[in-house]
Amino acid sequence: MDPQARQHEAIRHALGKQISEFGERLAVSPQERVDTAIVEGLNAIIELLDADRICWYEVDEKSTALLHKYTASARQAPLSPKVIPPARMPFLAEHLGRHEVVALEELKDLPPEGHADRQFLEELGVKSLLLIPSSYSQRRKGVLGVSSYSEGVTWSEESINQLAIAANVMGAALERKDAQTASQESEERFRYLFAQACIGIAIETMDGGILEVNPAFCQMTGYSREELLDLTCSRLTHPDDEEIEKVLFEELSHGLRASYTMEKRFFRKDGSRMWGQVSVSLLNTNPGSAPLVIGMVSDVTAQKIAEASLHQRDQELQQLAGRLIEAQEKERARISRELHDDIGQRVAMLASEVDLVRGQSPVARKQNTTALLQKLHEELDAIATDIHELSHDLHSASLQCCGLKVALKDLCWKYWNNHWLEIDLQIEKLESRIPPDVALCLFRVAQEALANVLKHGNTNKVLVKVTQDSEKVRLIVKDAGVGFDPTIRSGGIGLISMRERLSFCGGFLSVKSAPNQGTEITAEVVAAGKLAPTANS
Repeated sequence: MDPQARQHEAIRHALGKQISEFGERLAVSPQERVDTAIVEGLNAIIELLDADRICWYEVDEKSTALLHKYTASARQAPLSPKVIPPARMPFLAEHLGRHEVVALEELKDLPPEGHADRQFLEELGVKSLLLIPSSYSQRRKGVLGVSSYSEGVTWSEESINQLAIAANVMGAALERKDAQTASQESEERFRYLFAQACIGIAIETMDGGILEVNPAFCQMTGYSREELLDLTCSRLTHPDDEEIEKVLFEELSHGLRASYTMEKRFFRKDGSRMWGQVSVSLLNTNPGSAPLVIGMVSDVTAQKIAEASLHQRDQELQQLAGRLIEAQEKERARISRELHDDIGQRVAMLASEVDLVRGQSPVARKQNTTALLQKLHEELDAIATDIHELSHDLHSASLQCCGLKVALKDLCWKYWNNHWLEIDLQIEKLESRIPPDVALCLFRVAQEALANVLKHGNTNKVLVKVTQDSEKVRLIVKDAGVGFDPTIRSGGIGLISMRERLSFCGGFLSVKSAPNQGTEITAEVVAAGKLAPTANS
């Protein structure tokens, strides 16, 4: 073998070894060292070639322009363009788009249709050019370019193959770097969302062990992160709900469903219960490894309490409606009996006496007229009084004409006169111009409260107190009777009707009572009426 052949063989061998080492270095380079390793490898490769510069261009996905990324020079040479639009090298761009290698020993090797390409390369000072395309992903492509600015270069097939290996090695390294970057960015986004999410998130093993929780989950349950990592999901879940969830989780783990959502109860650290809206799905991490479980929890305790309150209120309203109809019918029956059995009979008796006198002789009729008129006057006056009392029970005329203060005095006097109920009535700073709906509401509450004392209180002493400030009117009815347990629901409608009356006026009712401790009922309503309540009833 002649010396020149031996020299070419040595260069070929050295180039192959250099490219092999280049690939090994890129394979073990961490993400942050890939760029440096590529530049170092290109510098080592260009020293072994009969060329001036080696460059790596990426192909823009949208415009197919070549974007300069890496370069290495063996000697002084003009700068490579940062961007090469396909219009500047249309002939060569077409060949590269078909993934074909372009090897030009001299620019005159370009055919006539490559006239624009030749003109562009001459402007750059290129004498000889080698372009090797590399597709290292479906989305991204690159081109390894070797150029000479001093003389033409014969590109051997063996050199082209070796440089194609280098191009593929670079493409693979860049693809790995991009994948690692995308994975890292995705992980960082997940960690940020995990930490900042307003809903609770827990990552668990398939057997219920807790691997990670976010701050929102810790806040919901009252446990610290470290405490939760030592617990299992079953320790936090209400037993009744755990049995329901077992069925859903079995379907999830066997691939019968992609996820499931349910409402369940959690035990907080302080022993209280929390209602959570839970969404559970599998989190597949690495192929071949067991999947993890990701659960997302929204605290819906307030919503559940509101729903329960609304349900109870609906039941109470239904009960109240039925009782009101029943009470209305009883009241009608009572008024009917009063009118028929008492007032009607008395009027009929008076009519009979008048008829009796009319049937007497003129002399006897004249003698009995004075006595009859006196008796008629007394009976009609008594009947009028009874009708007035009956009307007062239905509607307080004193309330309408004289206001709440006078109406309450009349009400208390009636209970003292008829039932010997001693009432200490205290009225402080009560304006005379209280809205009619507010005055009627408080009067009915007082009427109902005193009736309850009379029926159930087993006492004859009651305090009725009315106060008013710039915003509210407050009515208190307090007795020292037998009391009751407010948590035990009764079949009566007294308290329910009082609450409903007050709610229509924007007020609220509070009840304080206990067995053998008496009862205190407080009604508060905004003086202007029809405003929203500001306290719990």
